[in-house]
Amino acid sequence: MNSEQTPAVLTIDAGTSALKAALYSHRGQMLALAVQRYGYRTPRPGWAEADPADWWQALVAALKKLRDQGYALASVRALGITGQMHSPVLLDETGQVLSPAILWLDGRAADELRTLQAQLQLPPHQLNASFTLPKLLWLHRHRPEIITRTHTLLWPKDYLRFRLTRQRLTDLTDAAGAALLDWKRRTWAVERLALVGLTPDALPAIKPSHADAGALAPEMAAHLGLSPDVRVIVGAGDVISLLGVAPMQPGRMICTLGSSTMLATPVPHAFQEDPQHRLHLYPFLPIPILNGIQSTSGAALTWAWHSLHPEQASLETTVAAALQTPPAAEGLLFLPFLAGERNPYWNDALRGAFFGLSLAHGRDHMMRAVMEGVALSVRHLLDIAASLRAPVAELALTGGGAAIPGWAQIFADVCQRPTALYASESAATRVIFAFCLMAISPQTSFDEALAAALSSPQAHFIPQPATRDLYDRAYCRYLKLADFATQLSEL
Repeated sequence: MNSEQTPAVLTIDAGTSALKAALYSHRGQMLALAVQRYGYRTPRPGWAEADPADWWQALVAALKKLRDQGYALASVRALGITGQMHSPVLLDETGQVLSPAILWLDGRAADELRTLQAQLQLPPHQLNASFTLPKLLWLHRHRPEIITRTHTLLWPKDYLRFRLTRQRLTDLTDAAGAALLDWKRRTWAVERLALVGLTPDALPAIKPSHADAGALAPEMAAHLGLSPDVRVIVGAGDVISLLGVAPMQPGRMICTLGSSTMLATPVPHAFQEDPQHRLHLYPFLPIPILNGIQSTSGAALTWAWHSLHPEQASLETTVAAALQTPPAAEGLLFLPFLAGERNPYWNDALRGAFFGLSLAHGRDHMMRAVMEGVALSVRHLLDIAASLRAPVAELALTGGGAAIPGWAQIFADVCQRPTALYASESAATRVIFAFCLMAISPQTSFDEALAAALSSPQAHFIPQPATRDLYDRAYCRYLKLADFATQLSEL
């Protein structure tokens, strides 16, 4: 194996349903990717829990896959981890997990969220249902024995790194996603811990993502086939995947289409935050981007697939049939609010709907309406970005949903913007590679390191002029229907 093929950086991405381990050369070329899947439990409707031990076992198994492919992990010089955010991992004095981790998509803490919103008066992008603090308050109220025994509060990527180094650390992204960060001072808002029965001692230190995170424990190096001298960095939450798609530049909106949708464009100099904190995107301070998240996009399509096709036809087959129906689904609209909505409504009570159903419509129309409804909701955020002096001229689309044949063209047509499709497997790990390269090559800037790992677009899609009027009318109806649904949710 020549030097160009020698692994220099190992990156780990611990997602909600799978862990990915990616090896990079020192020049940013991805050499190998190993994926290990796992599940989570829903013991009650609206609940979602995971055993952090499953993430660790997946990490061990993924590294074994890489070794079995012939890669010498002992040559790796730096290791970094990213992963799902908001899900608290509580450890006792000995470092053992105290309970299943309540995942970001768990909805049990609605009452606790209302309590905290009334007390803290924070905007929803700093405190909402997916964040950590309401989950901790739920535990304080319903499982006080767990809170009493809690010695350390971590998040998924931090827990895996803790297993490697025994160091208690996190970064700004997970601190912000916990609703425990003072955004102005960029330090812990320790006074909020009293609301959930914890003390400041439970919090890890906040360090930069590229900072040293301590030495790998010797027994871990031997167990995983890594060098004991490997440089372990702090890492970051998976919001960084927005930076690993295409170069971030004014006029370009990055859109990652997974179970949910994340969007980002550079924060404009003229940006002024809406004091109502409702109908807008928001600046995510740990990363200088204008950010937005929508709750169910790919998840809405998966729901429609399973619900409308119980005979288990493949997703590709059902989407292909849906694409044979006319654009705008012959007047059928879909609101993709199956789990409430974050941007732009910040309303957990919002619900999805089909509107315009007639005897002429079948399940293929409904599948198409779901795909178009997700795109219409993204177009809404693009218009809001323009109102905040950040107009969007093009979409950079990535994620598992973006790879579904036909959906990227729907986005181009509905949003009326040229759309470029980028590889989806490794956006977050590319950014972790950049942080790792900064750690082992201090003379390298983040932009230089990231540029080495970014990929070129796989395909380009141009809006079809013939669909413009159809989707303009559909968009006007979508906005009125979404506003009506918002009013109904408040009754």
